[in-house]
Amino acid sequence: MCNHSFESAADEIYSSEEEDAVDFEDCGVSDEEMDDEEAQVDDNYCDIVVEKKNEFQKGDQEVFEGNALMPKIDSIVDKANTLLGTSLINCRMLLFQFKWKADVLLERFCEGNDIEKLLKNSRVTPSSGEPLPVGNGECDLCCDEAEDLVKFSCGAKSCKTCFDIYLTGKIQESQTPFISCPGFKCTQLIDDDDVKRYCRDQTGYEKVIINSYVMANSQMKWCPAPSCSKVIEVNWAPNDWFTQAVQCTCGKQFCFNCYGDRHEPVNCHILRKWMQKQKDDSETLNWINTNTKTCPKCRSQIEKNGGCIHMTCRLPSCGHEFCWICFGDWRGHSYECRKYQKDADGSRTKAEIDLKKFIFYDNLYGIHKKSIEFNEKLRKKVNGACETIAASNRMTFSELQYLPKAVDSLLKCRATLMYSYAFAYFLEDSLNKTIFEDNQVDLEKAVEGLNEYLEKEILEKDDLDQMRRDIMDSTSYLEQRREVLLSHVKQGEENGDWKFLD
Repeated sequence: MCNHSFESAADEIYSSEEEDAVDFEDCGVSDEEMDDEEAQVDDNYCDIVVEKKNEFQKGDQEVFEGNALMPKIDSIVDKANTLLGTSLINCRMLLFQFKWKADVLLERFCEGNDIEKLLKNSRVTPSSGEPLPVGNGECDLCCDEAEDLVKFSCGAKSCKTCFDIYLTGKIQESQTPFISCPGFKCTQLIDDDDVKRYCRDQTGYEKVIINSYVMANSQMKWCPAPSCSKVIEVNWAPNDWFTQAVQCTCGKQFCFNCYGDRHEPVNCHILRKWMQKQKDDSETLNWINTNTKTCPKCRSQIEKNGGCIHMTCRLPSCGHEFCWICFGDWRGHSYECRKYQKDADGSRTKAEIDLKKFIFYDNLYGIHKKSIEFNEKLRKKVNGACETIAASNRMTFSELQYLPKAVDSLLKCRATLMYSYAFAYFLEDSLNKTIFEDNQVDLEKAVEGLNEYLEKEILEKDDLDQMRRDIMDSTSYLEQRREVLLSHVKQGEENGDWKFLD
């Protein structure tokens, strides 16, 4: 076996309630010890300080134009071929076959496998490495006589025009970085030099080659934004059990694992289970109406027309203020309605308990999903308010940019809250879950406070400087509470603290 070592392609490119309480008497823990432990937990929780930082650190991800990979790919092929000693197309085809793991390819080659044997699994015939001969004769494709006829080893012949059309078509339809002979059932590879010589679509050919490399590399992804040609490379191994969001320089943010919208704090594995649960129980939940409810005081029908959960009955004879989620009086509202309460009497069946629990979390998920839609409309309202204030010369438009930024933060934090209920649904009861729910409540309060301010008070404020301070402070606090929640989840992921129900 050959002892030659070769760097991988990736290296080469970049060298809690009472019924839920634990009975500590059975554990042999004294009340004094328990008090000390609770005090320690409370102290630790209160001492959580999260430094405000850019969540997409340069050391964690790199963004570059896709075409910048071509020289690196050529370098990998050249280096591998110093040992293989074959044509570049054969070498690149083998690298593609081995998912661009050059070290694995060379190890197999050193074990005594020749080029033809290694290519056999791909059902292609190795290229001879020699330029295709040119002569006179009849083109097999257009049946016209030609003096610039390209001849292939299988006997097939093509004029340069037809060969260009053939190569261009193969490039456009192909997802593999190689093209075989146009001859009937011929599988011989066409050299890169010949493709470059006879095909005008060189850019398309390079894109296919680059795409094959990116798709084979688990630490690279194309940006999913329309018209964006950039590639994001991360320095960690993708894992469905971790939340891993990235951001392209074009501004697009997405989950690196599932390629969907970012969905912290829930990981891809749990999110798929949540989506399937929603799909399975959709018919059962048809009777749930998340858009209209009855005023708990006058019983008149109320339609939710904003993102805030602080509701006011507009019936002149009523005016009752209540929480959209728990229907409790808004005076003294503590946001504890976000925490799921188990039945204490034990009279329900397991199916009833499961359905009640799912309805609870799905309702919260749906409320925030709907509120996100309202907050998107709020963005237009805020932009309009900025224009109105700027037109009155009370503050410049640039000085008012903290307002749309506040809406951006509001939307981001609402999405975090929405996905947090999918995460909480599957969590086993634990001290960590209690802390997580407390963080949820704090984030909820911050979200609803800023939401209510933005919906009602922008144009009503006379002191614009004070409004600016209030909103900027609220936005900063909102971002901080989100970071506290996400940092706690991430720490739990890294330590293996989170236990999920089936």
